[in-house]
Amino acid sequence: MEKGNFDLIVVGSGPAGYSAAVRASQMGARVLLVERSAAGGTCLNWGCIPTKFLWEALHLEARIKKASNYGIIADLKAISFPDLTEKKNKTVELLSRGVKQLMESHAVTVIEGTAAFSATKAIDVISKNGVKTVYFCDKYILATGSSPTAFPGYAFDHDKIIDSTDALNLKEVPKTLLIIGGGAIGVEFASIFARLGSSVTLVEKEIQLLPGEDPELADAVKKSLQRDGVKVNTGAPASFEDMAKNSDKLLIATGRRSNAALLNLEQTAVRYSNKGIEVNKFLETSQKGIYAAGDVTGNFYLAYTAQAEGVCAAENAMGTKIVLDHAVIPKVVFSNPPAASVGIANLNLKPGNIITGSFAFAASSRAFIESERRGWVKIIAEKVSGKIIGGMVLGTCAEELITVIAIAIKHRMTLHNMTRELFFHPSLSEAIHCACEDALAKCVDLPKKI
Repeated sequence: MEKGNFDLIVVGSGPAGYSAAVRASQMGARVLLVERSAAGGTCLNWGCIPTKFLWEALHLEARIKKASNYGIIADLKAISFPDLTEKKNKTVELLSRGVKQLMESHAVTVIEGTAAFSATKAIDVISKNGVKTVYFCDKYILATGSSPTAFPGYAFDHDKIIDSTDALNLKEVPKTLLIIGGGAIGVEFASIFARLGSSVTLVEKEIQLLPGEDPELADAVKKSLQRDGVKVNTGAPASFEDMAKNSDKLLIATGRRSNAALLNLEQTAVRYSNKGIEVNKFLETSQKGIYAAGDVTGNFYLAYTAQAEGVCAAENAMGTKIVLDHAVIPKVVFSNPPAASVGIANLNLKPGNIITGSFAFAASSRAFIESERRGWVKIIAEKVSGKIIGGMVLGTCAEELITVIAIAIKHRMTLHNMTRELFFHPSLSEAIHCACEDALAKCVDLPKKI
C-alpha cells in the first residue's frame, strides 16, 4: 500500500518527535507521526519519568521520617516494591496516553510501526502484524532516540546483565547490585536501589564520578552515595569479573548510542556515523528536506534539549531559519540530595580571572523550615565584569534552582544585577541571591569572614 498527502513525517514520539509534530501542526502542516513502541519515547517510558517517580517516592519516605520535627507522629511501614512499581507503571501509562491525546488534539496522524527508508522520499512502515505501508513525503524529521550501550565482554542478557530499562522492570529489589558507569544514569540508579535496600557497588573507570563535571560537585555526590551505603569505586580497572560474579544483578550504565542505524539511511544521502546523524545549525541533514533532532544526532542525550531541537527542526522544516542556542544547558543528577550545574563544563577556569560565592542551605530559613539543610549554592563569575558564567547547586530542589542560574548566564547578568533582584522570602531561591552577594563579599545573611 502506498500513501502520501502529508506535508511532514516525523519518526519517533519522544520529546523531540512529539514536540516537532505538534509545532509543525500548529504551523499548518499535515503531519504523520510514526512510533514503533510507546508514545513518549525513552524519557517517558523508560527514563526520566519512571526514575524520578522512584526517586520521589524515596524522597517522600525521607520526609515522612522527619514528620516528628513538625509534631506529627507517623507510623511508617517499609516500602512495598510491587506496589511502588505498579504506581510507577500507572503513572507512565497515564502520561503516555496523554501524549496520544495531545497528538489527537493537534490533528497529528499517529501510526504504530517500524519505519525505514526505501528511497530518498519514501519510507516503509511495518506494523506490528507485519503489514507494510509505503509513505511518500518531501520533508521528514528523524527523532528515533537512543539505546543503552553494552560494555565489552558483558552483553545484555536482560536477566543478570541488565540495562536501565530492565532495571525499571525488576520484580523485586536485588540483594546485591553492581553498577558499571558513574555518570548520571549510574548515580541515579545507585541512589535509588541503595535506599530501597540493595547492597550497591558503583564502579567508574575515571578518577571521579560524573566525568566532566566540576570535581567539587562530583565529590559531594560521591559522599552522598556513600552516606546511603553505596560502595563507590572510582579510577577502577576495566576488569570487574569477581564483583560481577558476586552480584545478583549487573547494571551496565556506560552511556547510550544513537538509533540512526535502524532507519536504513543508506537509501538517502543522509550522513551518519556511530555517534549519530550529522546535522547543520538548522538541524537539517545532508539530505535536503530531512531533519534530525534529539538523541539520534548523538549530541546531548537530554530530554529538554531534544524537545527544543524538535520544535526548532519543525519550524525550520516549515520554512524558517532558526538556530538553537546550546551554549547554556543546565544539568541535573537525581542523587540524594540532587545535584545540578550549568556552565561549568564549558569553562576554562583560571583562579585569577574569576570570583566565586557560595551559600549553604544550613543558613537558609526555608531549608530550615523544610528540614532540608544539606547542600549549597555556588556561583562563578568573571572577576572584572562580574558576569555570571557558571553555577552549581547541591540540595533540595536543585533541578528547579539551576534553571534560574542558567537564565542569568544566558542573559549575561552580573552579580550586581542578581543582588538587586527581589527573591521571595522565605524561599530556597534566596540562596542564589546570597551566593551572588557572597561573591561580592557583601552577603548580609552570612557571618563576617575572618
